[in-house]
Amino acid sequence: MNVITYTMPTYSDIIPYYNIIIGGIRVIVHQPYDKQLGIQLIECMQSNKYSQLTIMVAYAKLSGVYRLTPYIDKFRRNGGEVRIVVGIDQQNTTYDALLQLSKLSDELFIFHSESAAQTFHIKCYWLKGKNESWYAIGSNNLTAGGLFSNYELCITNSVTGDRASSINSELESIYSTYTDLSSVCTHEVDNAFLDQLLRSNYVVREIQQRKYLAEAAKQARVDIPKNKLFGTEVFPAPSLPVEYRKVKVSKEKKDSTVQPETKQVQRLAPSAVDKYQNNYLIRLVPRAGDRSKQVHFTVDLLENFFCLSPGNGILVQEMFSNGEVGEIEQRQVVFSKRNRNVKIELAGAAILDTNYPENPDTRPILILKRVNNNLFVYMIIMEGDDGYSTINSRLRSLPTGRSLPYEVIDENTMLSLWDNCPIT
Repeated sequence: MNVITYTMPTYSDIIPYYNIIIGGIRVIVHQPYDKQLGIQLIECMQSNKYSQLTIMVAYAKLSGVYRLTPYIDKFRRNGGEVRIVVGIDQQNTTYDALLQLSKLSDELFIFHSESAAQTFHIKCYWLKGKNESWYAIGSNNLTAGGLFSNYELCITNSVTGDRASSINSELESIYSTYTDLSSVCTHEVDNAFLDQLLRSNYVVREIQQRKYLAEAAKQARVDIPKNKLFGTEVFPAPSLPVEYRKVKVSKEKKDSTVQPETKQVQRLAPSAVDKYQNNYLIRLVPRAGDRSKQVHFTVDLLENFFCLSPGNGILVQEMFSNGEVGEIEQRQVVFSKRNRNVKIELAGAAILDTNYPENPDTRPILILKRVNNNLFVYMIIMEGDDGYSTINSRLRSLPTGRSLPYEVIDENTMLSLWDNCPIT
């Protein structure tokens, strides 16, 4: 087999270099330094070349499922078939993730061995077309970390023709192994079986797991010596595929001053690690007339919460209280030197153009959560919505300044304000 090897690309490259192999294009995905598997998977799902998506993973959490939800849903609406096999070892897969996957898939199976010495540890994402095949095999689980921010390594391969037929047959055989109902380790999933898994403690609810992990993280910060040995890294956002960026350049953006977008990894010293664990921003949203999408932030938030600079790219995704999720939006941090305003466009804030409350005591609240270093999810809540009353009271108790009150908090504090906060 003849292999032509190119120099590995820098992170700033939008179109990757490839290793060309017979019958296909192979890409080494070194996440998050060069690429993110989640972005590549979304791009492939939207290419209209494939009719079947198969996912086989050890672990699944809502953080990963939600990031893909609008794209899997669109894939199915366009006639695609979705098949999924998930492991449930060590309670790493949650009940809520499986419930969401059951709504998104045509087939959902769990593969699990009762032997503590064996773990279902496969990670494979496979798209099949008539004469096409794309697959990714490596270390990436169906979680936000696995798809976007963890240090992961996998290989993707895109093949056509006879080679695609051969690959599809081989992967189909593997899928059949883990979906064979005659196997004592395979079970097809329906709501009744999901409830049985929950009652038998094979899986836990996501909110229960989040509360446990938040408390463990809080305790760890107390127990770990102040003199930490390691720091952390913040990675810039990747470019989304052109066909679904949906970014319009407003007059305000054209008139604003931005610095050139930087693509360098930002490294935080050990002393800054604790501060970076505060993953939620809660803030009252000011009235903005008919430009509510241009949400204002402070320079302090830009530097210390977003860890970005003017001109940097950012990925945001809206979540709704009913569990629906919007598509990922690619935005740019806009900074006006004239008034030192920082603005980030959030599509979901457009609802405030027409229904901003007259009573200043009931202003809308924006909640932003850092999913990883460059992807944030957000929700806008109004008076009467779950979580609004306690968060509004906390914000209104804060000292006022040039901007409306805001606070950056950790998961423990967020859950104390909104016990069943669905933002993940």
